[in-house]
Amino acid sequence: MNDVKEWLQKNRVFLTVLISSLAIVLIVCTIIVLLLATPSSESRVTESLEEAVSKEELKSKKEDPAKKNLASPEKAVIDIKGAVKNPGVYGVTSDMRLIDAINLAGGFNEEADQSQMNLALRLTDQLMIYVPKEGEELTMEQRLKESAQSSGEMNEEGGNNETKVNLNTASSTELQTLAGVGAKKAEDIVRYREENGSFQQIEELKKVSGIGEKTYEALKGQLTVDE
Repeated sequence: MNDVKEWLQKNRVFLTVLISSLAIVLIVCTIIVLLLATPSSESRVTESLEEAVSKEELKSKKEDPAKKNLASPEKAVIDIKGAVKNPGVYGVTSDMRLIDAINLAGGFNEEADQSQMNLALRLTDQLMIYVPKEGEELTMEQRLKESAQSSGEMNEEGGNNETKVNLNTASSTELQTLAGVGAKKAEDIVRYREENGSFQQIEELKKVSGIGEKTYEALKGQLTVDE
């Protein structure tokens, strides 16, 4: 017993160092085990972000087809004739305007009477566009009639009636929204109204210079004189 006590006293420093070292090793091992068992906050954040992105992508894939169907314009085929550089049949979409069709045909040629064209006219399937040369009023009237018929077909298919233009209150710009009415005809209508007073009935439109029976027939369904 005495021998043990003597040995402990002689090796007291050694034992203290040994016990301290073992304690340190035990603490370090415990910390390592805890770190390996618990994900870091950065890892948890990264995993949460990845999960959120995956859910958003899945949601987008489910919604995209419906959105595309709603946004996709309808395809149409039109026939462009007259004073353009490349007359012919062209494929277009329902969100395009007459100016787009003219550009598809290479633009106006040098003989074109651009003042008679309503370049904001929306394109519809089977629409025949005739670009007149200077002085081709009769041909222009025929183009007006065809444009008005096409516009009427579009309204019937869509189930919506086009808002009529009031001859007594419409500005030159508003008059140009009529199928085939360009800046010149719109100005003639406004000038007639200023010189002769309000239109009492839409038939009086035929008294405006350059508007004949065929032009009137093509436009009458789009007009009103009601205040």
